[in-house]
Amino acid sequence: MAADSSLATQVFALAKDLARVEQDVEQLGERGSKVQEALAALDLGPVQDAIDHLEERTAGLQEEVDGLAPLRDGLTALTGAVAKLRQDLDAFAAKPEEEKLALWDWTAMNQEQANEAWFILIDWVRDVLAGEYGWVGPPADVFAAGGHALPGSGPQTPPRIPPCWYRHREAVWELSWLCQEWIKLYKTSYGTPSKAGDWYDRYARGVKQRLVTALAKCRNGHVDDPWAWTTDPNHISAPRGIDDDEALSQWLSRDLTQRQPAPAPGPVEATS
Repeated sequence: MAADSSLATQVFALAKDLARVEQDVEQLGERGSKVQEALAALDLGPVQDAIDHLEERTAGLQEEVDGLAPLRDGLTALTGAVAKLRQDLDAFAAKPEEEKLALWDWTAMNQEQANEAWFILIDWVRDVLAGEYGWVGPPADVFAAGGHALPGSGPQTPPRIPPCWYRHREAVWELSWLCQEWIKLYKTSYGTPSKAGDWYDRYARGVKQRLVTALAKCRNGHVDDPWAWTTDPNHISAPRGIDDDEALSQWLSRDLTQRQPAPAPGPVEATS
């Protein structure tokens, strides 16, 4: 900065003047007893003026140095602000694909993780797949027939994923990744209209078709898979999205009790 350069020049000149004065004093000291005679013969006015001038310049430079301290603090703050601005710009420029969600792995979740994942998934199935798309629940003709589908009773409604989906491993895994893809699409900066269309046309419709086929046996009520998770008796009528809230509560409780508890907070012990 120009102020720093000017200040440095003045300090350097002052140091040279001080060095000259020190040299003169040293030479006087070498004259020993003749110093008083020499001083008496000298006109000390110019020397005194020079010393006064040096004192004034020293005081002035000290004021300039003190005045520069806030500027340096401001410059430090400005440098930090510029660095923060660069970080913010880099974050804005980062590709949305860099945003990550922790992929649900039902084989590795502890109780706390599984509890959180279950309720995110259940709410999403109820609100989005069942509530918005109408893709989950007993077929409409089941309701029209008082809880039972009657063969030949009229045109069949579009098939839906049965509301006992949570009792089937295949359905839980399929709907888990579909739910997380929807969250990434609509709850982060990843989403675009074209990606929303891709989610619906490629992912969601494919999952629906596979699960409708896989769970066709549950059209009139839940039927265990051959490798079944333990279940309660079948329910043939239910609210949309979930066939029986009490059965769901028991099912989740059973699932959570079989999982490892979340680790206690605290320092991690060193291992040898």
